[in-house]
Amino acid sequence: MAVKRSRINPVSSKRMALNRERKKFREDILRIRIMCEARIAGCTMTPTDVHEIKTRARGGSIIDPENVLALCRHCHHFITVEPAWSQEMGFTVHSWAGDAEMAAAKRARHSFVYGGTQVEDDNGDWEFEGEWDDD
Repeated sequence: MAVKRSRINPVSSKRMALNRERKKFREDILRIRIMCEARIAGCTMTPTDVHEIKTRARGGSIIDPENVLALCRHCHHFITVEPAWSQEMGFTVHSWAGDAEMAAAKRARHSFVYGGTQVEDDNGDWEFEGEWDDD
């Protein structure tokens, strides 16, 4: 008795176009951001991966520069296998994260990576004390 195999559905033209755009976007991000943006112990400092802070499955954009980090393979793997830690440190966010939560994640990330202290100014905006570069 022969096993009937069904054909795998091809990728839609809309998805193919997004994948092409993502490939170019990824190349641009890795060309522009020349150092790993996580710097977890064991970091190789050379980014090879583009990590989505708010994943596509959670409603994030895969082609938004504000939603991605350039990471080395080691840091990307660590962030993936330690979801609670990565969320606490601002490397990932929940699906319901809005602008305020994304800003808080950015503050947490910068504090972890650069060691700065978060302070609130007179206008209610957050700033960092310490040395770090706000690219």
